[in-house]
Amino acid sequence: MSMQSLKLCWKVGLIICLAFSLSACQTGMSSSDTMGEANHLGAQLVGTYVDGQGKTGISGHVVLKEEGTPLDGGYVNIYPDTISNLLGPSQFISTPTDPDGYYQLEVPAGVYYVVARKRISGQSTGPLSPGDYYSEHQRIVTRVETGKLVEVDLPVVLMKAPMFFKNRVVEKETDTGIRGVLVDQAGKPVMGGFAMAYSDIEMKRLPDFASTLSDEEGRFTIYLPEGSRYYVAARIHAWDMPSPGEPYGKYGGENPVLLNVATGSFVKDVRIVMAPFSGTYKPGKSQRPF
Repeated sequence: MSMQSLKLCWKVGLIICLAFSLSACQTGMSSSDTMGEANHLGAQLVGTYVDGQGKTGISGHVVLKEEGTPLDGGYVNIYPDTISNLLGPSQFISTPTDPDGYYQLEVPAGVYYVVARKRISGQSTGPLSPGDYYSEHQRIVTRVETGKLVEVDLPVVLMKAPMFFKNRVVEKETDTGIRGVLVDQAGKPVMGGFAMAYSDIEMKRLPDFASTLSDEEGRFTIYLPEGSRYYVAARIHAWDMPSPGEPYGKYGGENPVLLNVATGSFVKDVRIVMAPFSGTYKPGKSQRPF
């Protein structure tokens, strides 16, 4: 297939289907090589298998979501779990993508989260800043099988505002925290969101801690280094203030409830109802979101 054809495919195929179903947007799928089943991580597996010719790993293209064109010099990060909310150091990282946006890296067989980023600094690691490119905060999960490469294409967007949180995720499991579920107004689980813990009721700043991504049943966990008192809110994106229509909610609704978390235990069954955000959007105000 020519590069022109590939770009057209990315433009009208990969990008459009991303908005609906990442699992349906791989070129050349067949009933025998497409991974469409749900998995224990709470997401739909994506990717198309090809013969690894002696290699086991992941390959694909990183493209600009709006233009559908390849992204040169980006990095692909591979995570085994979401404890760091896909923001901390990854288990594996690719070499820079080539001029066609292509990447390939060998990893052991297993199930992984796949994230693409390109920092204007040129660095492969470090906090993301406005002007960088990144995969939108969502679950892109694939299964690697021995002797095969699984092809996963990754659309990225330009970051226009700071991340809503950076270092406020406990990057390992602890024996202290908050567990609960995110649901929409109809009571259905919200997958791919996260909860945020605040030490004050204002909740108009960077959170003190953030949860793992919610799974297919809406379940989340906020791991804490020690016990304290927190108000909890939830949203979908990890940057800027909530935009109109973005699912957003507070535990307790309009009258937030303060949770007392004891060291060495979890507060459980915290249910947060998320509704479309209706506040006034102020771009770039992630320190004072609304």
